[in-house]
Amino acid sequence: MRQGSRPTIRDVAEAAGVSLTTVSYVLSGRLGGTTRISQPTQDRVHAAVRELGYVANRSARGMRRGRTDLVAVAIADLEQPWDRALATAVAGILPRHAYQPVILLGDSWRQFMFSGGADGVILGSVPADRNPRDLEAMAELDARGVAQLVVSDTLEPDGFEVLSPGTWGPEDLAEQAVSLLLARLRG
Repeated sequence: MRQGSRPTIRDVAEAAGVSLTTVSYVLSGRLGGTTRISQPTQDRVHAAVRELGYVANRSARGMRRGRTDLVAVAIADLEQPWDRALATAVAGILPRHAYQPVILLGDSWRQFMFSGGADGVILGSVPADRNPRDLEAMAELDARGVAQLVVSDTLEPDGFEVLSPGTWGPEDLAEQAVSLLLARLRG
């Protein structure tokens, strides 16, 4: 391992004295069926991971699998009570469905989503006169097949789900938003 660099799966394999494939199987948990790896070998791999401080690269894994298991929640400002409540509620719900939340503030959501940062996005309140760049981004993400849900009283569905906040509280709205977005992700 190079001085000052993050340990790689190759470093783990070398430290454990096993192949890259063995490390991959042990760390992914894919040990059923015809894959048989002895418990002492598994223990060596886990010991090397701890010793080296190895952390899997989610981005690389997402590129291989074609998904990130992340959902972005784009809001304007955490100082706004509604935005904060929505982001908090969604962040509490997503892990129950095997997705991790990424909270994005302001305009950062566009760049994050175009970089393949998440499998889907929940956009907090979007007025109809929103920045044209946001509407263009939403159309482009739709063309790429990215699942989106927009919280808005004024927008109409156009390749993405729209959920009106109406009289919903943030927790109920978050449950509904996650449900609709996951239906699109799994659809």
